[in-house]
Amino acid sequence: MIDVERVVAKRLMDATGIRAVLEVPEERPEEFLSVELTGTGTGLYPKTCSLAVQSWAKTRRRAAEIAGLVEVAIYGLTEEPNVFRAVPDGTYRWPDPDSRQERYQTNAELTICE
Repeated sequence: MIDVERVVAKRLMDATGIRAVLEVPEERPEEFLSVELTGTGTGLYPKTCSLAVQSWAKTRRRAAEIAGLVEVAIYGLTEEPNVFRAVPDGTYRWPDPDSRQERYQTNAELTICE
């Protein structure tokens, strides 16, 4: 079974050069990506997955730039053997109220078949 979060995190890290994690670290780097599965479709084959990719940075501008890189990189996820469709589905600003660190969230829709 494909670990879609890990696959997406690795691909985005390779494409953007920015560290991608599945859990937000307690000691946050100045910039990073976090990847989270937010839902799946009801079918087995093919299966639809929704993901949230958060682009974290020290400044609002840099977080937006990273989110732009993520939007482009999402299309490249179809290079994975089990990913047949990958599209960004909206990006919005979402600063973290606890850390006050800037972030943008990009939603992604994937169709996979294992």
